[in-house]
Amino acid sequence: MNPKCTLRGSAAVEHPRKIAKARETLLSNGSLSDDSVRPVIQASWQRCVSEDVNPLIANQAVVLDAPHLDSVKKNYRDLISASEPVMHDAQDLLANSSTIMHLVAPTGMILCSQGDIHTRDLADNFSLAPGANWNESVAGTNAIGTALNIGAALQVHAFEHFCENINNWTCSAAVIRDPFENKILGAVNISGLKHTQHDYCLALAVSGAHQIEGQLAQIKLAKRDLLLGVTLNSFASTRNDGLLLIDQDGRVVRTNQQADRVMAARGLTIDLSPFNPILTLNDERRLVGKTKPILNQLNPEWIQPVTHQEELIGYIAVVPFPVPRRKAVQSSNDEERTNSEKTGNGFSRLVGDSPLFVKCIQQAARLAKAPIPILLQGETGVGKELFANAMHEMNPSHNRDFIALNCGCLSRDLLAGELFGYIEGAFTGARRGGMAGKIEAADGGTLFLDEIGEMPLDLQPMFLRVLQESEICRIGETQPRKVNFRLIAATNRDLAQEVAEGRFRVDLYYRISSMTLTIPPLRQRDGDVILLAEHILERLAEQYGGETKKLDPALKSLLEGYAWPGNIRQLSNLVTAAYFLTDREVLTATDLPTDLQSDQADKPNNNEDDTQDTQNDCANPLDQAEKEVICRVLQEQDGNLTRTAKQLNIAKSTLYIKLNKYGINRST
Repeated sequence: MNPKCTLRGSAAVEHPRKIAKARETLLSNGSLSDDSVRPVIQASWQRCVSEDVNPLIANQAVVLDAPHLDSVKKNYRDLISASEPVMHDAQDLLANSSTIMHLVAPTGMILCSQGDIHTRDLADNFSLAPGANWNESVAGTNAIGTALNIGAALQVHAFEHFCENINNWTCSAAVIRDPFENKILGAVNISGLKHTQHDYCLALAVSGAHQIEGQLAQIKLAKRDLLLGVTLNSFASTRNDGLLLIDQDGRVVRTNQQADRVMAARGLTIDLSPFNPILTLNDERRLVGKTKPILNQLNPEWIQPVTHQEELIGYIAVVPFPVPRRKAVQSSNDEERTNSEKTGNGFSRLVGDSPLFVKCIQQAARLAKAPIPILLQGETGVGKELFANAMHEMNPSHNRDFIALNCGCLSRDLLAGELFGYIEGAFTGARRGGMAGKIEAADGGTLFLDEIGEMPLDLQPMFLRVLQESEICRIGETQPRKVNFRLIAATNRDLAQEVAEGRFRVDLYYRISSMTLTIPPLRQRDGDVILLAEHILERLAEQYGGETKKLDPALKSLLEGYAWPGNIRQLSNLVTAAYFLTDREVLTATDLPTDLQSDQADKPNNNEDDTQDTQNDCANPLDQAEKEVICRVLQEQDGNLTRTAKQLNIAKSTLYIKLNKYGINRST
């Protein structure tokens, strides 16, 4: 094996005597005269000298006994629980390798260990065991303490250790980071005598740390869901006070509708964006004193812990509405419109006054600031890309690119090329010089993946790795490129059902669905159909230089009574067609497109069916159009109701209702 390092952080071991001599020079002269020691080790040695670390014996701190260690472990239950699969594998994987694996707290204290039994017994003589503190300020330069200090993976070999009594050891450590906040939660370390120095030890530590981070993400999301369930009744009750739901790390999970109003009335300027930390907690998850700025605004008396089976899972803050409460207030619609206008230019382009839609905009405005993937759910045509664009404009990276890609309109190979890019010669027809993919193009900005549920199963692990590692390899390339982008995904599918049926990876689902926003269909937005139709007419008049046309009352009633299976896209197409089909200033039902005016359906020849069709004939042109669409799709699917409902993007129960409403025979 080449004695030089082949992985980042691997020890340079070709000149052990030079390294030992350099350490002696540092201890005697206070400085180093050459570059025989890696910069990261030099910097650590200098810190050890400045902190008066004993250069002879590492870890002079008292090792905790079992009862005290058990008490400390309670503060790291999630970390230990998340590490169990990794530590269990290490028990067999390292059994005869002369190495051991440690799980380490962020303080540098070893929490537990697994691996070769003989090496574990030997490590006890060096306090390299659970309960011992290997912080750099206590134990000098070592993989555990130094990796935690610099926040990066590191291997420390033999004489690179600052303390003489551990010069026969090689240690490789990788830090574990919070999957949401990126702060250091601990480390994974692999130790053995110096002859066990191998690059795979560091790689194994890095892999173990990543696995633990993935487990932590699932644990935290499960606790968030539990917290939401436990406090559901509190949010269902009618009250004027503001409610803030906060997870066990002090981050916002949910607020009620009154929260913004109450905070404004009290003059509080707390950012209530999801996952924004608003409480400062100590290691025991208790509130830190009132000296912290946030607690100068949020009274600790308002905050109550939320427990489940005697375990703390979060906090709920009840912010009372200030007295006096009685004052003139504007109507709810006016207030909701004002709130919508304040959210930013992007959201001001979203037209709608219905309470459900305004609430959706408010939630989107909060999510826009969260540095995590967002999943937009909703039927086809509800405006998911408009929401994504508006959220991008409210994000700190709004001055960078917004890159959109529809995963459902490309073949597997075309999608792979568009998403990941490729190098020259990667495949037949590859562009000269290669091509950067949409992921690279979104670096620093926002990547919007529409219809992500359509992504082929074999591409999903490749995309998951991009999200986990923040790096990408173009097709045909081996050298990774660093990328940093905000992901907003969208789908009209039930991804949980797709996971259950094996069409979507569960790990990717959890990665992209940490925060989900459901955009309501047009049929659920009371009063918004006419508002949208009039807005579309105004936009057409501005765009083509004509006069703004109006809708007559009968046409308004007709539009409001329709179910709009195609949502805003269908409404826009219909109104646009009507705009160009007439020269009159007032549009009526007769100005609808010919296919919507037609009262003819595909009628069977027998008299009985003619009678039934006549009885169920649709006087409403829009109903007639809907009936024709259902009949056509039903024929295409050979009468299969499940496939018909799926293609129409409606529930099967809804399809039954429509079949009965229009008198459609299944064999039509």
